[in-house]
Amino acid sequence: MPPAYPARLRFGGGCMHNPTIGWRRRPWRFARAALPLFIGAACIWLVQRQLGAGALPEIGSALTRLSVGQWAAAALATAVSFWAVGQYDVLIHRHLATGYGARPAGIAGSASIALGQLLGMGIIVGGLARWRMLPGLSPTQAMRVTLTVTAWFFFGLVGVFALVSLVSPVAVLPGPVALFLLGSVLLVIMRAFLNPRLTLFRKQVELLPVPALLMFLIFALIDTLCAAVALWVLMPPGMEISLAVLFPVYLGALTAALVTGTPGGVGPFELTLLVFLPAWPEAEVMTGIVAFRLIYYALPGVIAMAVLCRPFGTPSSRHAPLTAITDEALRAAPRAELGVSRQNGARALAGSNAVIAVATTPQAKVALFDPLRGHANAAVPALLAEARRGNRAALIYKASARHAARCRRAGLKALHICDEMVLNPATFTTEGASFRQLRRKLRQAVKAGVTVQQATTLPVRQMRAIDREWQAACGAAHGFSMGTFCPRYLRHQQVFLAYHQDDLVGFVSFSVSNHELCLDLMRTGADAPDGTMYLLVQAAIARAAQDGRRRMSLAALPPYRSPNALTGWAARRFGRSGLDRFKSCFAPRREPLYALAPSWPGMMLALADVARAVRRPDTNCVHIDDEDYEFAPIRQT
Repeated sequence: MPPAYPARLRFGGGCMHNPTIGWRRRPWRFARAALPLFIGAACIWLVQRQLGAGALPEIGSALTRLSVGQWAAAALATAVSFWAVGQYDVLIHRHLATGYGARPAGIAGSASIALGQLLGMGIIVGGLARWRMLPGLSPTQAMRVTLTVTAWFFFGLVGVFALVSLVSPVAVLPGPVALFLLGSVLLVIMRAFLNPRLTLFRKQVELLPVPALLMFLIFALIDTLCAAVALWVLMPPGMEISLAVLFPVYLGALTAALVTGTPGGVGPFELTLLVFLPAWPEAEVMTGIVAFRLIYYALPGVIAMAVLCRPFGTPSSRHAPLTAITDEALRAAPRAELGVSRQNGARALAGSNAVIAVATTPQAKVALFDPLRGHANAAVPALLAEARRGNRAALIYKASARHAARCRRAGLKALHICDEMVLNPATFTTEGASFRQLRRKLRQAVKAGVTVQQATTLPVRQMRAIDREWQAACGAAHGFSMGTFCPRYLRHQQVFLAYHQDDLVGFVSFSVSNHELCLDLMRTGADAPDGTMYLLVQAAIARAAQDGRRRMSLAALPPYRSPNALTGWAARRFGRSGLDRFKSCFAPRREPLYALAPSWPGMMLALADVARAVRRPDTNCVHIDDEDYEFAPIRQT
């Protein structure tokens, strides 16, 4: 017989619930909510004790002695500080892709934070203010923006506080603590570069790109430094205190105010300043604080209330959207290598009279190779705007010399990063001393009984087995700007198969456009006879000559004789790879390819991210249903 539960116990959601438990817990909830008020009251009491009974008239008299120039300078510093405050929202709106531009996002952010610091309960007040001013946001989105801004502001504040503490003459933070905090900030930046996605409270969270994190640190420095300047210039005349001393103390007071959560930071802010400035009269310090609260808290709060009366409209898209790249556009592209866009998710971006293929990495917007149409310099403004909208660096990757010269004249920095190996199939021959090694390899393959044919259908199972053997022997396949094995991807390419005794032992694939072929995948099995890959490429060259093609690319290699000191040294230092020696057997001509970016730091970051994306590609490539069958049809090109 089941036990009889008292009437006060009830069941809800499949588990027993006792309403009296909620009553017992409410005092703790009340205490938790009242704790900031208690802390604030205690700090105010301590401040009053330290000031003494006669300090209030003295503070009022000192306020009247502040000059108009001091108030004006403080107002100017406050305006700059709140401009920087608004940029936090601009970065977060871009990260969350809300559609709002810099102006509405910045004004709404500045007003929301001004109201929050004046009225207290910053997250709730800030969320409601953003919802009011940006009607295109739902309440959930407005609160998400508020929480994200708050979290990353603390990141910026911690970084600035730690860095300033290490160089400051005032020991607000102990050296080991400052080093620990600065190291934590650097670890966050490293994690954002290496793997921006992490699981937090069982939810997937994407960290801001590294450029956005660095901008948060810069804006946090501008924000807090200008606020400290406003406090500094409002100190009474004759009070000799340097900004170098006041700035770290202000950061400590601001941190104490934010951590305790008191309304407006009242109490902890004042107490921290008085404690760390014992060499100056308390009444004069308190005069500066009162004046600072009037100019930095009250005035922006009143302005924010007025701004709140005129909300912005819903966001309107004024930029050219990224669109899918069609097969027709890829066939008409001047560079066949752009066929890799079918696999890396690149999209078309139109700018002026040009269209470029743009791929997104965690840290950069990367324009791949030469434009699909037009000249690269015509698309530079659109690329920079697209990168800015995503808080990312902008990069043009592997542009030919002609387009690189145009982009350099447009103000971009250029770096010679690799050479494309190009030959003319119509005039290609294996005669001469330059092709002695190639002839020897071809004879070995033919003597072993290797035969090559162009694929009309793909033997997917056998090709996948060869790909796995190749990766087991050579390491994981690269990606991003290099193709990886995928039947749907290969269906758009020209594929050649090598057989030995009726067994598939290797294959190559070429991206195809109306202008050229470009070597993409090269795979041989462990039992492939020597010279198999040479025979495959030679067969592709012969077929291209039959089709009347005048250009074939064997893809790119490091610039062994680069005029650039860095890339040239690296190529000579690490020597020529086996792939370099293989391609050199066909005696191709080298055509330099360049990386271009608005700045050298941005280029280094973007190139490092591209290198990471190449070596750690996204493995979620699209497959087709017929890949699990023995054969899959291939498109004739």
